[in-house]
Amino acid sequence: MHAEIHDDYRVVIDEHSLDWRALTVEQLHDALDAFADLLQPIADGRHVAFMNAAYEIECRRDLHFMEFLYVQHPDIPRDVRVRLARLIDRCAVVEPEENDLPQPMRIAGVEQPEPSWGVSHALARSAAGRAMSCLVVPHTFRHSGWITVECWAGQLEIHFMNDPSCAPTFWRRVFTQESTPEEVFFSLTSLAFPNLILVDGLGFHRFDGKYPEVLPWVVDLLGAVSDHFATAVATHRGDHNRVIAQFDALGLEISPESPSTKRNAKAWAERLVLHDNATYRCEWHGKRSWNHDRVHFTLPIPKLGNKVLIGIFVDHLST
Repeated sequence: MHAEIHDDYRVVIDEHSLDWRALTVEQLHDALDAFADLLQPIADGRHVAFMNAAYEIECRRDLHFMEFLYVQHPDIPRDVRVRLARLIDRCAVVEPEENDLPQPMRIAGVEQPEPSWGVSHALARSAAGRAMSCLVVPHTFRHSGWITVECWAGQLEIHFMNDPSCAPTFWRRVFTQESTPEEVFFSLTSLAFPNLILVDGLGFHRFDGKYPEVLPWVVDLLGAVSDHFATAVATHRGDHNRVIAQFDALGLEISPESPSTKRNAKAWAERLVLHDNATYRCEWHGKRSWNHDRVHFTLPIPKLGNKVLIGIFVDHLST
């Protein structure tokens, strides 16, 4: 039983990438593991879909995708097949419409790809203003990230996701390309910023700037903290100036709390936040401008998988 289709899905599986006939057994195992890793965080009925034409794709010689999911095969370990079958079962199946008919397309610098139902569906939704990503199984399409496609609708940018490491940049682009409302922002943060934990109760209303004005800066800051902060702290062995300089090179201003703030008991207490029945202190913050709009966050927390806790959105705290 597949999940009910929610119209807010933004990832579509490219069924052509399910053709694994040219892969060696070793390549196939690597590709299937990567495919499952790509699906794992998004296969919940809301984020990812595939066209029903995918069931008819020949995955291995004389083995179609539908059979692959439920029939034993000597090239495919049972645990891998069962894991993928469960993930696929949590994806929405989309019946193609007229706009989804595969049509000629061109990607600059890429050998002419054969149009697929999945890519065509993603392009149709992109033409309607939705940020879209095509999930492609590794070893079948080597390019990833945002790519300009020439198609029936003109030039469109769609995302190709063939490695988990390229997924966060897609979800970050969703925020600004679609001008997503605040509730959508918080529903996607675990996908967009995988190395962060946002505490409950955060809201953009506590910033001085309005949501549309502040959103691009928040996305850039959280993206950089997710990607670089823990590594920077470890690499520079806590040297604040080097960490600050690394983020300055990214066009972002961050800093630890000042000695005067730490000496002010009331101000220092304002940096305490509660998460999962434990208290943490936000010792660093990012600044949108010199006098307002701050995001306060902790150092990497080992017991939370070395993730950084984003604890406070605010105009300005006491110093």
